[in-house]
Amino acid sequence: MQEQAGIQELRLRAGEPVMLSFSSEDRILCVSRSSTLHKHDAIVCRPEQLEACFLRFCEESVYAHEQELREGFVAVRGGLRVGVAGTAVLDGDRVRSVRQVTSLCIRLPRRHAGCAASLLPLIHSAGAVRSTLLVGEPSSGKTSLLRDIAATLAARRVRVAVVDERGELGGVDGLRGCDVLRGYPKAVGILQAVRCLAPQVVVFDELGDTAEMAAVAACAHAGVATVASLHGRSPLELAQKNAVRELIDREAFEQWVFLQGRHAPGRWLECVYPEVTDGEIYWHPVNRGGGDRFGVDVCPTATVSG
Repeated sequence: MQEQAGIQELRLRAGEPVMLSFSSEDRILCVSRSSTLHKHDAIVCRPEQLEACFLRFCEESVYAHEQELREGFVAVRGGLRVGVAGTAVLDGDRVRSVRQVTSLCIRLPRRHAGCAASLLPLIHSAGAVRSTLLVGEPSSGKTSLLRDIAATLAARRVRVAVVDERGELGGVDGLRGCDVLRGYPKAVGILQAVRCLAPQVVVFDELGDTAEMAAVAACAHAGVATVASLHGRSPLELAQKNAVRELIDREAFEQWVFLQGRHAPGRWLECVYPEVTDGEIYWHPVNRGGGDRFGVDVCPTATVSG
């Protein structure tokens, strides 16, 4: 069906209709037609079917995926990530695993070759790669953009190391010409890449804890650029987070690219850089039509498809 191209996620919930998530809405999968907003003729996911799907994603070994389940997902070969909801199995105050699974969120990976075309002049010009942080809400296209950035830089003979903790960046067909560290915790993988692989740029998804921020700072000190992503919606929202303030203070990223959101995946809104003055964070545009501090002439409201 033609609408398959717009499906971002498949949601399975025990005893409830199967849901298809698009950028603008969720639809119910039905027997008589592809999808609808109503429950008539809906395909319902039975609890035993949900359990069978979960075990299949775990390759019949939940124990082998416990490290991922602590983070709430299962990584499947081919770059597929499945979010898991259920009852936590605790070890003290730590989540050890999940049992009695009640829902699965299957994010469908796609390769959008060329989707980062309008960002590349900002990131790579005059032989230099500039550290860049992509900021966007879930399903706004961060992973697709990072994958295309890594692939394009590698094709330009830039030495690219990809820290692919969850197996998503490699995707179905991998990343040719890149050194991929799959399954490494990001902080460990970043430092190992810098020490052992002599990259010009390290690419990874979903910057999170302080250890990862320290690793990014170590990259900068070693003269290695970083291109990464961060969950967020706006400069104002980020300014309220202490961890982000620490990241800004470290000056680890030269520019921050804010994406439009899940309604327009892969499209970017503005490219800015933060400056702290008298304790306040000010965001300055990298581009305003001609001549910015990097000398790149690209409009910050440019959009890309994907």
